[in-house]
Amino acid sequence: MRRLVTRRPARRWSLGVTLVELMVALAIGLLVLGAMSGLFAANARSRAEIDRSAQQLENGRFALDLLRDDLRQAGFFGGFAAPGHTVSPCIPRTGVPLTAANLGWSAAGAASPLAVHGYPASEVPAGDSCLTNAKPDSDVLIVRSVETTPVPVATAAGASFANDWYLQVSACANGAIDPGTAPFVVAAGGTGAATRFTLHEKDCATPAPLWRLVVRAYYVGRCSVCSGAGDGIPTLRMVELSGTTATSAAVVEGIDALRFDYGFDVAGTGRVDTVRRCAAATPCADADWQRLASVHIHLLARATTASPGHQDGKSFDMGLAGTLGARGDNFRRRLYAMVVALPNLTGPRER
Repeated sequence: MRRLVTRRPARRWSLGVTLVELMVALAIGLLVLGAMSGLFAANARSRAEIDRSAQQLENGRFALDLLRDDLRQAGFFGGFAAPGHTVSPCIPRTGVPLTAANLGWSAAGAASPLAVHGYPASEVPAGDSCLTNAKPDSDVLIVRSVETTPVPVATAAGASFANDWYLQVSACANGAIDPGTAPFVVAAGGTGAATRFTLHEKDCATPAPLWRLVVRAYYVGRCSVCSGAGDGIPTLRMVELSGTTATSAAVVEGIDALRFDYGFDVAGTGRVDTVRRCAAATPCADADWQRLASVHIHLLARATTASPGHQDGKSFDMGLAGTLGARGDNFRRRLYAMVVALPNLTGPRER
C-alpha cells in the first residue's frame, strides 16, 4: 500500500526592502516635500502681495474720502455768509495768543477767514510753523469750517469746553435786541461763556447756538511715527486746532505725494471758469481764493512695505504740477485723482 504523505506549504519570510529601494523612496519623498514647500512659499508671497495691494487701495481711497468730506464742509460757518475774507496762518503760531483776529475773524469788517487755501510744495511761509515733519515736496491744503452739530451756550459754559473756540451767529431781525452788535461772536467756551455769547435766534429771544470752529491743515509727512529718526513711512498728516494748541497727527499711512490744483469761478456764476495751480510762478491773490469753486486732488499712495523683486519704474501725472518721475525702489504705487466741488462757496453765487 502506498503511504499518503502530507506536504506542508513552504513558509514565506518577509525580507524587507533593499538599500536601493529605500534611497529611491527617500528621493521621491524629498521631491514631493520640496514641491509642497515651494507651493506654500509661492502662496505666502502671493498672499503678502495681495495684502499690500489691498492696504494700498484702502489707504488711498480713505485719504481721498477724508479730503473730500472736509472740502465739502469747508466754508460752512453756521449760516453766516461773510462779505469779506481774511488770510491767516494755517494754525496759530507758537507764542501767538489765540484770538478771533489771529484766527482770521474780523468783527469790525464782518470778515471770515478763507474757507480753503493752500501752499505748493516748498513754498510754505516761514510763519506757518505748525507743519512738522513735512516732506519737502508736499503741497499743503488748509480747510476751515464749523462742526455740523451746534451746542447750547449753557453746554459750552462747562469747564471741559474752556479750550474750544466757538462761532455764534445772530439771526435776530429786530435791532432792538442785538443793537449795534457784530453779526457774529468768536470766542472760547468755559466759564463766562454766557456773557461772551449774547446773540439770538430769529425770535430775538432764544440764545443762538454755538458752532465749534474747525481748522485743519493737510500735508504729507516723512513718517508716521516720528520719534527719533522716524519709521520712514510717508503719511498723510493733519494739523488740527485743538483747544489753544495745534495738534499734529498721522491719519493715513502710505501716502507718498500730494498735489492740488484749484478751479476758480471768475465770472461769479458758481461754475469753474479756469483751473490753476497757485504757486510763486502763478500766484493766487486773496480775490482769487474768494472765487474758489473746486479743488482737484492728485494723490499718490505707496505700499507701506517693499515688494521683493519689484522695481517701481512708473511715472505719475500730478496735474498742473507736472509728472512725478519714477522712484526706482521696491514699493508699489498707485495714483488717485478726484475733483471736489465746494458747495458752501459756490452756492451763494449761484443764487
